[in-house]
Amino acid sequence: MGILSTLLAFSVAACASLPDSGPVHEGEVNPDSRNPLAQLATGPIDGSTPEKLLADFQQACAAGTYDDFGIAKQFLTSGTRRNWQPKTHVTVLKPKTELKIVFSDGSKLATGSGQPILRVNKVGMRQSFRQEETFKYELAKERGQWRISSLPDGVVLTNTAFKNAYSKRNVYYWSSDHRFLIPDPRWVPRKNIAQYLLTALFSAPTSDLEGAVSVAEPITKIPSNLVTMQGRKAMVELPDTLRLRSETEMTRVYQQVNATLLGIAGIDEVTVSQNGKALLEPAEQSAPVKKQMMLGVKNGAVIEESDTRSGVFTTAQDLGGEITWPTPGPVGTDFQVAIRGGKELVRLQRGKAPQVLYQGENLRVPQVDPWGWAWTGDASKPGDMVAVNSHFQVARVQIPEGKNWRIPFFTLSSPGVRGLIVWRVGYSFQGKMVTVIRGEDGTPTQLTVGYLGTDILSDVTSAAWIDSGQVAVLQPGDTPKIQVLAVNSYDETFEAAPKSQYLVPNPFDGNVQVVNEQGTRLGHIQQSWRVLGNGVSYPAFSANS
Repeated sequence: MGILSTLLAFSVAACASLPDSGPVHEGEVNPDSRNPLAQLATGPIDGSTPEKLLADFQQACAAGTYDDFGIAKQFLTSGTRRNWQPKTHVTVLKPKTELKIVFSDGSKLATGSGQPILRVNKVGMRQSFRQEETFKYELAKERGQWRISSLPDGVVLTNTAFKNAYSKRNVYYWSSDHRFLIPDPRWVPRKNIAQYLLTALFSAPTSDLEGAVSVAEPITKIPSNLVTMQGRKAMVELPDTLRLRSETEMTRVYQQVNATLLGIAGIDEVTVSQNGKALLEPAEQSAPVKKQMMLGVKNGAVIEESDTRSGVFTTAQDLGGEITWPTPGPVGTDFQVAIRGGKELVRLQRGKAPQVLYQGENLRVPQVDPWGWAWTGDASKPGDMVAVNSHFQVARVQIPEGKNWRIPFFTLSSPGVRGLIVWRVGYSFQGKMVTVIRGEDGTPTQLTVGYLGTDILSDVTSAAWIDSGQVAVLQPGDTPKIQVLAVNSYDETFEAAPKSQYLVPNPFDGNVQVVNEQGTRLGHIQQSWRVLGNGVSYPAFSANS
């Protein structure tokens, strides 16, 4: 039995890769637009060797979302072609790595091995995978040509091919009290992106949102033609199996669909109907616009930088003590808070003395959610998680699994449903994603611990969400690093800027930002660190979804 090992590069050589990170500027390619180079694939060539056949097959898989895997299926035997399910899931390999194929038994058997960073199912949810995965292929001659006679369902893509074919977007579910729309990130194919997003929306939310969102009765069979386009208008026709029992339910579904689709490249308007009847007459629509507000400390005063004003928010004289982490509430609210002297959670008021909301010891960096609760707690007291509103109501939030955890870091994502909790394990730390469970009036009652998290960490100095689906952790050491944990996406780790002290919460541009020992704010933009500002301590942006 001969052994032949071949490295297969199936990233489609002509495909231009999309940026891994960095802000979106006017004139850049919209992240939802299709890359025509990614659609290049050809069918099997007569006389292809098994090695050539598998290499060309992987290239056809990389372009498969653009032709419904029609070309990729040409590489299979006629019987296998009917049974293969390429859309079951997609396994994404680590950047700059490819699938390594080893042939045996006279080139009839092949084993592919690779190191994944992500696996998502057909509705864009993350699935589990091993550090190294293997994929078995069998080949046979059909009409004198090599074809694949057996293979696993799903496809394997390089990181570059995946980003050319898929886009990360949010679908939206109502919070349990129907006050706010909660984003749920998904990876979906760029071609027919609206259809795929609505298929994801009407399937189910990610499991960690259970108990935190309200979900309509799922559609038992989702039609393949939910969306038709008329110019830049997306017309959504809901099936009869989605039972809408009241005008309120109709309005909520319309708003979910509208938030999910509006802003996709090429969509300026969304209509939703059922049995030919519009759920709502569409009002004037516009894609959500992120508004920017940042608070920080400069020369002892709290300063503000926003779309509408910049300057001193509260003078050093009015503050009445040392202020850390002035934290803005969501844009449109007037609930900004800070920690004074490490022992007081205070409400900041423009031009006035702060108002004491809560007193304690070793208070954590505050977080403000859109329900009007400011979160903190004693970082050294086991299980201490406190939320306070502007009426001085105190909610002690339970963590059933973490009654004995000493929690130096807790950070809340926009808009206040997912969070990351970091607790001490001896002299080290551990972190897990958590979900906020609330009462009918929005009062937080409990944190449930999810499945996403970190291994034991030697040290942590800061944690902050960088958008609604990604949270960063700063780990010091000889080579400081930043670990980014992502919902329904891949995690990544990269070197921190030299002498980084802490992370900036909710950076407006969606890039990781840090402040170093000299008080310089830097952003991780296109895989390098760039100076963004100087002289402002504890900068924090308002949260946007």
